[in-house]
Amino acid sequence: MLLKNYSLNALRVFAVAANASSFKHAAQQLGLSQSAVTRHIQTLEEQLGTQLFHRDNRIHALTPAGELLGEQLLTLFQQLEQSVERARVSGDEALTTLRIYVPSNVLRWWLASRLADFTAIYPHIRLQLDTYDDTVADHHHAAIALGVQQGAFDLALVHGRIKDRNLKQQNLYSPRYAPVSAASDITTSGHWWVQPQSEAWQAYRRDFPVQAQALPVQAVAKPSIGLELVSNGTGSTLVDTLYLQHPAFRSLQCSQDQAVDGKHDVFVVTRQAARHPVAVVAFSKWLQSRVQQSL
Repeated sequence: MLLKNYSLNALRVFAVAANASSFKHAAQQLGLSQSAVTRHIQTLEEQLGTQLFHRDNRIHALTPAGELLGEQLLTLFQQLEQSVERARVSGDEALTTLRIYVPSNVLRWWLASRLADFTAIYPHIRLQLDTYDDTVADHHHAAIALGVQQGAFDLALVHGRIKDRNLKQQNLYSPRYAPVSAASDITTSGHWWVQPQSEAWQAYRRDFPVQAQALPVQAVAKPSIGLELVSNGTGSTLVDTLYLQHPAFRSLQCSQDQAVDGKHDVFVVTRQAARHPVAVVAFSKWLQSRVQQSL
C-alpha cells in the first residue's frame, strides 16, 4: 500500500498522541476534541490493519506496532514543519527585499548601529541600502523622485520636501544642530570645521555671534569632514543632535543650549499608493519610533 493511501492528518495526530501522556493531553496540544483524536487514531488503525493503542481505559499504552511507528513519526513531522518554515521564509525574503536610499551621514552616524534591531524584529525583510552625499540633497531631489517613481528604490530619506505630487512624503523629524568640540570649552581652542555657506552655520552665526567668532573658521567641503575631525579630537563643528548618541560623540563637549533649527525637515519618501507593501510600512513605522527615541 502506498503512502498516499494513508491519512497524513491521522498520522500527525497519532505522532502527537503516541508521545503524550493521554488522548486528552494530545487533544490539548493539537487544538482538537478528545473524541476527534480517538477518531483519527481509529482511522489510521483501520488503514494499517492493526491496533496502535491497547484498548484499556486505565492505561495509555502503545502496542508493539504503535511503539515502532511512534518512535519515528514525531521526528519526521518536526523535520517537515522546519522544512516548510524555511521554504516560507526563503520565499518571503525574495518578495520583501527593501531598497533604501539615505544620506551618508544618517547611515554612518545613526542608522547603521540600529539596523540589527530592525532585522531582529523583521527577519523576513532584507535591507538593501545605498547612500548619497548630504551636501547635494537639494540638487538631488529630482533624481531621488525619479528613482522612487521608477522603482530603483522603495523608500528614501530626504532633507526638505520634494515638489512632486506623485510622491508620498512623511515628516520624520526637524533637525537641530548643536556645537560639539574635543575641548572642554568649545570656544577656547582649535578651529570651527564647518561649511561657511551652510544653512546650519549661517543660523548659528546669527543666533550665537560671540561663540561663532571665538575660533577661526576652517572651511570643509562636506559636513561629514567636520564630524570626522571632531570625532578624532580636533576643533569644533555643528552636529545634527540626532547623532549625539553615537559613541564617537559621547566623549565630546556638546552645548545643546546653543542648538539651532535646521531649515529643512527630514522626510520619508515613497510612491503614492493606495496600499504600500508590508516591508515599506514596517520600516517606516520602525524608523519613526527609533527617531523619536533618539531625540
